[in-house]
Amino acid sequence: MASKSLLLTASLALSGLMAIAAEPKKPDCAPFALPDLKLTWVAPDIVHNGTPLQIRRFDSTDSVQAILARYRREWKASAQSPQDAIEYTVGGYQVMAKLRDRCFYTVQARSNGAGGSVGMLAVSQLQDSNQPRVLGKDFPMMSGSVVAADMTHRDPGKEARTIMLMNQFSTNANADFYRRVIGGDGWNITSDHLVPFKGGNGNGYAMTFKRGFNETSMVISRTQGGSSVLVNLVDKP
Repeated sequence: MASKSLLLTASLALSGLMAIAAEPKKPDCAPFALPDLKLTWVAPDIVHNGTPLQIRRFDSTDSVQAILARYRREWKASAQSPQDAIEYTVGGYQVMAKLRDRCFYTVQARSNGAGGSVGMLAVSQLQDSNQPRVLGKDFPMMSGSVVAADMTHRDPGKEARTIMLMNQFSTNANADFYRRVIGGDGWNITSDHLVPFKGGNGNGYAMTFKRGFNETSMVISRTQGGSSVLVNLVDKP
């Protein structure tokens, strides 16, 4: 009975496992103010936990303080946007963020070691709170699992989804569950590797399933009190 109850928590008909749920469109926001920066796309179209997001890397000969000063002027409080930008430091980067209408703009910058700066520009758009995103929707997981992150990557001709979930079960139990649930629905297990932990304290797993043009790979690791499962689902990898 226990194994049957676990299978019932799969939460979907597995024939639709790789279908990417309907997601919001790209951020419909005013253009990001772009001074003289060298820009490279990092993530032109992703959805992170239900929020559409775009990220670009920048390189500049200007200092970090010069970059931030430009955005400080650009994002100064006004009648339409009465709050100044917020500023903080995280992971060696100086960060400035501003909410304008329903769009959230972020600049993070650090020195490039040669008098200039390097960093990221990101813009996301807040979604209607009456349509909450169900994280991990349509992906099978063991009872009591908690989804920490659910990100969709939309590249031309290919879509991918990354899910991070955690539960109180062992790595062995999680691996057995996914072998049964995914492997039992026409998916071929193309790799299933035992990954010993240092010191002989248990094992993790690296697994890959394929069906047609679709691929699901996962890494199952031990955490304090249970396991984490990092899943990558790719359509036309």
